[in-house]
Amino acid sequence: MTSVEIAGVTVEPGTRRNVSPTVSEAYTGDRTTLPMTVVNGVEDGPRLFVTAAIHGDELNGTAACGQLLELIDAEEMRGVLIVVPIANVLGAQVHSRYLPDRRDLNRSFPGTTSGSMASRLARLLMDQVVRGSDVGIDLHTAANRRTNAPQVRVDIADRRATELAMKFGAPFVLHGPPRPGSLRQVAGVEGVPVLTYEAGEILRFEDGAIETAVTGCERIMAELDMIDDAPDAGDVLYMATSRWMRAERGGLLSLHVHAGDRVEEGQELWTTLGALGAERATVVAQDNGIVIGATTLPLVSPGDAVVHLGMLDGGDPFEDDPSEEEHGS
Repeated sequence: MTSVEIAGVTVEPGTRRNVSPTVSEAYTGDRTTLPMTVVNGVEDGPRLFVTAAIHGDELNGTAACGQLLELIDAEEMRGVLIVVPIANVLGAQVHSRYLPDRRDLNRSFPGTTSGSMASRLARLLMDQVVRGSDVGIDLHTAANRRTNAPQVRVDIADRRATELAMKFGAPFVLHGPPRPGSLRQVAGVEGVPVLTYEAGEILRFEDGAIETAVTGCERIMAELDMIDDAPDAGDVLYMATSRWMRAERGGLLSLHVHAGDRVEEGQELWTTLGALGAERATVVAQDNGIVIGATTLPLVSPGDAVVHLGMLDGGDPFEDDPSEEEHGS
C-alpha cells in the first residue's frame, strides 16, 4: 500500500481527497481551478482516470462522475481512481463546447506550459491525470443540436482498448480512429488506452445516458480488479463502420426514427415538409443499421446531417480491418 501524489497533494491509502490545481485566472486575478477527486485504495493496483466535459457543454458525464464517486469506497478499493467531472471548467462556466479563446480542448493535447489557454489546460491534464495511469474513460455527449445513443468509440487497432470497450457494456461499440490532438489519441501514443463514451445531448442530464456511464465505469473497475463486483452488462453490438445520412431538400423535418433504433433497408427515416405542409421528400435507409445519432433540430437545409447510421456488418472487433467516417471525439 502506497500513497499517491497528484498536483502536489498526497493521498494516503484508504482515503480520498479533492484536489484543485490552478488552471487560469480572471482579469481580477481570481484563480480558476480544475476540481478533481483522487481515491486511493487500501491495496496497490491499477490507476484509472475518468474525465467528463472536456467539451464544456457536455454534462451527462459530469453527473455520472458524481454518482460514481458516491458508489466507490476507498477502504474497499484497490489501486487509484482519479475523477475529473468538468475538465473544461472555463467552457462550462459559459455553457460552451470551447474555451474562451474558441479553441477545442479535445484537439489541444498534449499541450504545453507556455501556449494558449487550451494548450496549458491540456498539459495540466496530461501531467497530473493521464501520465502514470493505466486506463482512461472520457465521457462525452453529441455536439450541439444532435443526440447520440449510448456507445463507446475505440480504435480496434488497440486490442486492449477494444477488449475494455466491450466490457464497458454500453449497447454499442463503434470503431473510430481518434482525431489528432484528442485526449484519446495522445494518451494512446503514451500507452494509456482510453475509451470514449458518447451518449445524449448537450446542456442536460439524461438518466439513461448517465446510468450507462456509471455502470460502465464500474465494469471497467471490476475488470481491472479495482473493485469486486459490478452490474451485469447486456448484449453489446459492435459496428466497424458508420455514415451520416444527409438532407437533399430543405424544410421542416419529421423524423421517423430515434437514436438507438434498429432500421432495415428501405425503411423510412425522415420526411421533409415545406413550410405550408406539402411533402417535399421522404428518405429511406439504404442498408440495415442502427441509428447511433441524429439531429435534434426540426429545420434542415440540403447537406445537413440528419441520421447517423452504424452499419450492421456482423464483424468481429478482433478480426475486422475497418474504415471510419465522421467520428468527432
